[in-house]
Amino acid sequence: MTAIIFAAHGLSAPGMKDSVEMVVGPQTHFYTLMLSQEEGIAPFKAALTGLVNRLRSDGGQQILILTDMPAGTPYNLSVQLALELPDIAVLSGANFPMVLTALEQADDSLDELTHQVIETGRSAIARFQEVTATEDDF
Repeated sequence: MTAIIFAAHGLSAPGMKDSVEMVVGPQTHFYTLMLSQEEGIAPFKAALTGLVNRLRSDGGQQILILTDMPAGTPYNLSVQLALELPDIAVLSGANFPMVLTALEQADDSLDELTHQVIETGRSAIARFQEVTATEDDF
């Protein structure tokens, strides 16, 4: 099973964990990391590296790291780890449906999982448009 990490700026990380648990309950393979303005980069990097190393030593499982935005610190530090270690994929721009898909399909191969998560993210973005009734509708 792939471990899913959501790494983000500020309170969006614990907020994502709370939202996931509200919808699908606690997940044993879901982890969140928050980059806080008060603590800064060094503690975040240590926490991310420590979590990845622990997950890899607990069975060498694949890891999918979802981040809030491309080129942000959580993304950049995650990419550094992915370049150094095998079986780690990093995606940016994560939204709630992407996280749910990652959790639901965590038994898939890492390549298939990342493909499905990206597709879910794209299809989850929608603009509301009011539909008006025409005479033909009656």
